[in-house]
Formats: sequence, structure tokens, C-alpha cells
Amino acid sequence: MAEFITYKRWALRDGREESELVELVRKEIMPHFRKLQGCLGLGLRRIEGTRSYLALQYWESRERWSETTGSDYYRTWYEEYLPILDRWDEIMQFEEEWDAEDLLGTSNNC
Repeated sequence: MAEFITYKRWALRDGREESELVELVRKEIMPHFRKLQGCLGLGLRRIEGTRSYLALQYWESRERWSETTGSDYYRTWYEEYLPILDRWDEIMQFEEEWDAEDLLGTSNNC
């Protein structure tokens, strides 16, 4: 099974700073995601020359992602996550999303 990655592009809202975003991700979002089985990690990438960022989720496989996000545990996890999402939405504005499977295992092959 191929590693599954979700990509979401977000932009900082006017008046918001990157430091707020990084602090939220490090102190709140990452610890909360560590509770999910099958989630291998998160990434946050600044898009050069813009106020946009890629927020990435790395999963063991699409099947594992689907199994986890469809579980009763996830529904409880998500309810607990809503206040964190509210803070995220105060800082960031959604732009676009997509997902992909890593066919070559490029996240750890060099």
C-alpha cells in the first residue's frame, strides 16, 4: 500500500502572522493529531513569495485514512478538535485541497 498524503492550501488572513500559525500547529494541532492511529505526521510549507501555505497530512495508506476517519473514535476526536479548528480559521483562509498517493516512497528514499 502506498503512503497517502492530503494537501490543503491556506492563506494567512490580513493582520495575522506566521508565528501565530506555527505556534498553533506546534502546540495544539500536532499533539492532537498524534492521537490518531495511521497518521504518520503533519507538514506545513510556506509557498515562496505568497502568504499561502500547504498543510499536509501523511497517512500509512488511503485505506488506513478512510478507516480512521470513518471510526467512532474519530467522531469523538473531531469534536474535541473543533475549538482548535476555530482558532485555525481565525488565522487562515482556505484556498484549495487535493490528495495523492506516494507511489515511489519518496518521503524516505534519499
